[in-house]
Amino acid sequence: MKNFYIIRHGQSLANTGAKSMPEFDIPLTELGNQQANNVLSFWRNHLARPSCIYHSQMLRTKQTAQFFSDYFDISPKELSLLNEFRCLSYSTVANMMGEQRSKIAQHYWQTADIHHLDGDDADSFVDFLTRIDEFIAKIPEFENNSVFFGHGLWIGLLAWRLLGCDITNNVDMQKFRQFQMALPMYNTVVYHLTLSDENILQLKLIKT
Repeated sequence: MKNFYIIRHGQSLANTGAKSMPEFDIPLTELGNQQANNVLSFWRNHLARPSCIYHSQMLRTKQTAQFFSDYFDISPKELSLLNEFRCLSYSTVANMMGEQRSKIAQHYWQTADIHHLDGDDADSFVDFLTRIDEFIAKIPEFENNSVFFGHGLWIGLLAWRLLGCDITNNVDMQKFRQFQMALPMYNTVVYHLTLSDENILQLKLIKT
């Protein structure tokens, strides 16, 4: 059996409802840095030394992973398959605060086709789904005790796909969104992903 761990990034500036920034440039807040340090303390007391550390291409996961890479002296690796879903182009939400963005995002989830692309710097839902499925296919290649620093929607869709659920239209998207929002998805939440000798994947929460 192999063990893997997925950690959501610490609180980011976007999580506070701050003014929009390009998705890849959103940093951690002071609280987010504290949360990253706290999850490292938890890890040192309860879990095995990571073999590899991966993060998405987004600054907030890089900054969260840095606490682990510094402590364990492991060079982190960037993995684009961990990138969060970008349903809205930066040009759509530029100069907006969190409440305004939330209304536009809500409209997206209610109306968007799975192939809809909001801009060159956005994803269609099919793009996002493909990214998750490619990660699942690649899991057996990762070393035991690898740690992945990622994002809330990403973890939610991973869980959805591991349950065998598909998304083929907007109604499915809405069902997934309800499922994802019901999951424990706090900043620096830790999920444990196991791959059995029979190639069965299971995901469970181990720290909120």
